[in-house]
Amino acid sequence: MPDRKKKRRFIYVIAVLVLFVAAAACLYGNRDDIIIRNGIRFYRKLRGILAGTGGVAVLAVLIWYFSGLARYKKQQKDSAAQAAKAQAAEKALREKESHKEVLSVSRKMDSEKIRELLSEYASQKWNALAQPLMQIRMQLDMMDDHQEKLSHLLEANGADGLASTEDVLEQVEQYLCKNVRKVLNYMDVADNDDADDVRMVREKLEICQEEGRRQLGQVQEFLFALAEFLNRQGEDDSSMEMLDIYKTTILASIEER
Repeated sequence: MPDRKKKRRFIYVIAVLVLFVAAAACLYGNRDDIIIRNGIRFYRKLRGILAGTGGVAVLAVLIWYFSGLARYKKQQKDSAAQAAKAQAAEKALREKESHKEVLSVSRKMDSEKIRELLSEYASQKWNALAQPLMQIRMQLDMMDDHQEKLSHLLEANGADGLASTEDVLEQVEQYLCKNVRKVLNYMDVADNDDADDVRMVREKLEICQEEGRRQLGQVQEFLFALAEFLNRQGEDDSSMEMLDIYKTTILASIEER
């Protein structure tokens, strides 16, 4: 629509210019006839009127054209500003929606979103505790790595019968996420300008980090036990029994808390 208006405005300008040129050509083309019939004074007066009205008309059209062009540019600028504002509002809404119920206990927790929250807290309100926050995020990264290693190990060895081991690591990941959730909830209500609150949050982070370190250690040992079991398939040994002991130990350590 704006392009059509601009095109129409251009046509108007050309039409006025053509009309003025045509009138001037007619006047000068019939100069002798007009002078013979009406006299030189009439011709000069007519030429002056044409020049004056034509100049005024052209000037008026040019003013109208450029004022319209200025309005068009202003509309484009306003539209761009409104679009940018709407985009910013949409982005803020998406961020709000992405955080909505991330810490809910009524459904499975999303490790990736928990990590995003840790980075957000570390870079904004709680940047004074950025180091422990990012260390805890790193633990969740390590948990993802362990899960990928387990999946690859089972797939490479065709060990479909051991798929339940993936459930064990999934439960550990959920346990770690819930521990992080506890700390984030404390941070939401604590005052980052209050020394006592900062000290309390730091202690909660240390507890969370220590528990994460312990669980990751157990998961690592469990992976080695699984690898040992796969390496000894077909042999008469107690590797399966050891694997079950590791599974029981991990699950028990999660349930007791």
